[in-house]
Amino acid sequence: MEEKIVALVKGDGAGPEMMEQACRVVIKAAKLDGIEIVFEQTPMGWNTWDNYGDTLPEKSLRRAVEIGTIFFGGVGDPKFDDTIGAEYPKMKPEAKALLTLRKEMGLLLNFRPMIYRQEFAHLAKVRPEMIPEQGVQQIWIRFLLEDTYFGNQDLAGYIPDWVKRKLGIKLKHEVTGEEEIVTNLGYYRKKTIEKYMRAAFSYAKDANLPVISIDKSNVIPTYVFWQKIAARIGKEEFPDVPLIHQLVDSGNGLLFTPAKLRGVIVCGNEHGDILSDGAAVAVGGLGMMHSSAINPETGAAMFESGAGTAPTLTGKDVANPLGRILAGAMMLRHIGVVNGANAIETAVNSVLKEGYRTADLLSADDDPNKLLGTSAMGDEVMKRLKK
Repeated sequence: MEEKIVALVKGDGAGPEMMEQACRVVIKAAKLDGIEIVFEQTPMGWNTWDNYGDTLPEKSLRRAVEIGTIFFGGVGDPKFDDTIGAEYPKMKPEAKALLTLRKEMGLLLNFRPMIYRQEFAHLAKVRPEMIPEQGVQQIWIRFLLEDTYFGNQDLAGYIPDWVKRKLGIKLKHEVTGEEEIVTNLGYYRKKTIEKYMRAAFSYAKDANLPVISIDKSNVIPTYVFWQKIAARIGKEEFPDVPLIHQLVDSGNGLLFTPAKLRGVIVCGNEHGDILSDGAAVAVGGLGMMHSSAINPETGAAMFESGAGTAPTLTGKDVANPLGRILAGAMMLRHIGVVNGANAIETAVNSVLKEGYRTADLLSADDDPNKLLGTSAMGDEVMKRLKK
């Protein structure tokens, strides 16, 4: 049986409990394709602090980058952010680990699929009549680099110190709250947007979906830049793919009418982060969210849930593992393990159709006798794995 090595970050909070279920599902599903998944632990997060004095140990970072495929369980915990993090602010792992991995690996494309189906309409936070019979595909592709998340860090070296002082250009951990002015630099490079747009338009063409470009071009110059490049790439290179320009504020309102956002949705780092989280809640809940961050040139990738680490649920065996499990399906498909990926998605849909729920998904219409904890939900998915 062929082996494939995957870097594993179990994460903080309830992350390890959810990842335990996801890993065993992934291992079993991959065997349907004759593939043995070997998870190599590359610890990151507050869970590494006691042993390493760091939330991103250099050995873990280098090995994860070398392997090139990361199954990421989420990092961060307010309890430690407010204690250790208050003394060592640069160590807060949501910025240190996540942003560093994205930068080091060039993870430009953040795929976050949101699929509405009528049979799961009661799980959605929108009126059932808003979901058409054929369902809705929303493929959010967040631009994961540059923007305001990296601006001060990336551009500080080009700016004289007196200008930085005058404008209050600081890194996150340097902000005290006593400043007269603080500036956050947001930027896009032409070649990066072009690479991103080409990948998104290509995906939309293959999926027979329109591209919906989210911007704030009525106010912000960087989004005029964004919109003009999107329009040019669409017109010159993908004339058969419909392109819709959508302002971010009105786009936010469309989360409640999902069919109006049917398509491949391209959006900047900050806007994409906010809107896709809202879309995940609208479609059912953050516990179901799954995503991939991909370098379109090298194939390097990281797979994670958007549910965070749920630190208040740690050790209670109640956190929803389905987002992590579905992220595992995305990972298998990315490395060519197609039967296993399909089997996971079919199994998860089967479990939900049969009425099984974790606490975050349970509604008044559901059978409370089918309420499951983390490990029991993993068991139900495992039972249904087959070609």
